[in-house]
Amino acid sequence: MRRQFVGSTGRWPLRWASLLAAVVLLTACAAPTPRDTGPAPEDAVVGDSPAASVTPDTGGTPPAALALAEQAATAQRTGDLSRAEQRLERALRIAPRDATLWNQMAAVRLDQGRYQQAERLAERSLRMPGGDRALELANWRLLLAAREALGDTAGAARAREQIRRLEAEIA
Repeated sequence: MRRQFVGSTGRWPLRWASLLAAVVLLTACAAPTPRDTGPAPEDAVVGDSPAASVTPDTGGTPPAALALAEQAATAQRTGDLSRAEQRLERALRIAPRDATLWNQMAAVRLDQGRYQQAERLAERSLRMPGGDRALELANWRLLLAAREALGDTAGAARAREQIRRLEAEIA
């Protein structure tokens, strides 16, 4: 025996199916845009660090990321490494392909004494396309400092050799 609801005209399944389709459609439209799920930013150096002389290439970097990078540089110069780290993490979420931001984060990690992270971030910055010799040199200087702090004499020697090569090319 089929159960009838009061006022039902036999269109009950069609109404529920339509309502369900509308809910599914609206839910799909309201889904947030996926974020970059790459590794979290680890390091950057500013101020008197090896990366301090790097001028960022602002070609494709959004203004918001550049403003955050400047705030991070100011915080690092004043010794507020936690604030510098937070600003750079936000900047990297906005512009994850900006090699200068990764270099700056590597410098902060070096200042924090997080040498392995500084090394990884400088290497990441080096792997990014761009061909900026000054940035490459700054990354190798960060790598040298991190490797010396870690006691990696062979790695430090390789970094010194790269620094000599780049300084000769730039001069």
